[in-house]
Amino acid sequence: MRVLAVLKEGLTRFVKLESPCYSNGNSTFLFPFSYLNQVLDITYDGNNFKSIMVDQNNESPSSETDTSISILGGHYLVTSLGENFKAYIRSWRSGTIDAGSPITVYTPAQLLRVQEISVANVSSNSGESWKISTSRPSGDNYVTGDDKTNYHTTYVFKTPLTFTIVESGVTKYITFRTLLDQE
Repeated sequence: MRVLAVLKEGLTRFVKLESPCYSNGNSTFLFPFSYLNQVLDITYDGNNFKSIMVDQNNESPSSETDTSISILGGHYLVTSLGENFKAYIRSWRSGTIDAGSPITVYTPAQLLRVQEISVANVSSNSGESWKISTSRPSGDNYVTGDDKTNYHTTYVFKTPLTFTIVESGVTKYITFRTLLDQE
């Protein structure tokens, strides 16, 4: 008896995405999410997220980014939000959120752990299939960042996360999501 294997085609190592992100004035980065024990939070270590997105009120998330990612692992369940994440929501919605409004997960989400990669070496947005450069690639995985930024490792949403807030006595539903495209 002869058995033949069938290889299924899958995603490449690098994926383009739309996901909550922020700009530091020079570059755009994914939200620096952290995760522990089913709690999704935002870390302030190695970034300026707090000064840009929390200390300056009404700064909504952006979804437009030129970044690409490499998926490191996944299916982490989110059942609650951490204090830094809630502080961001209160800052973003500061003009409308009711004082003392609970911020509660309505629909839990699944997360993927990802790492931002060097767009200059893997993106095909320019329509070119080759590149000549005077600088060497950042490594086999084309990672960005350093120890201080945790090499831009974060989490994105495999399934959407919906949480509730109360504004003018009315419950509002806010959904964060990620769209992944093969690069």
